[in-house]
Amino acid sequence: MRHTLTPRHGLLTGLAVLHLLMVARGALHVPLLPLTDATQTWAQAYGHWTGASSGFSFFAPGVSPAVRVSFDLENAFGDRLHDDFRSDNSAVSVRIHSMNLRFSLEDSRDALARAWAAAMFGRHPDARSVTVRVESLQLPSMAAHLQGSRPLWTEAYRAEFQRRVPAAVSTGEVTP
Repeated sequence: MRHTLTPRHGLLTGLAVLHLLMVARGALHVPLLPLTDATQTWAQAYGHWTGASSGFSFFAPGVSPAVRVSFDLENAFGDRLHDDFRSDNSAVSVRIHSMNLRFSLEDSRDALARAWAAAMFGRHPDARSVTVRVESLQLPSMAAHLQGSRPLWTEAYRAEFQRRVPAAVSTGEVTP
């Protein structure tokens, strides 16, 4: 029996080959095809949407470390509370994880810590201070691991924020 390639099968095969070329392009970090401005925009959008441009760096030795963020809060009476900023909502958890990954960018650390502190003041209206703590997981080399070393959480960042009381409220004045 002789099989012929139908137009539909040919189209699907061609799209699969194109996708694999995009994956190879992303993994190798090299342009496999010369792209014009219009196709470059399309290729970047497609790569981001499908993950074909991810580079698969999770196999590389330069993978950024795991990061966890926690918050220590204190109210006016000195009572302390610990918050890990977790959520039962999976979409919110993904966003929190994404923020944690962005923390490795030096230029965004302080702004991100301020935003987290503001979120904690919103979650805990009675808090007067928030300490933002970011820890990163330090992985031992394979040789050290074989000799018994284990991953260790180390503090990578710490900042304390105080709740600011608006001047008009603290002095009793009302501004128009």
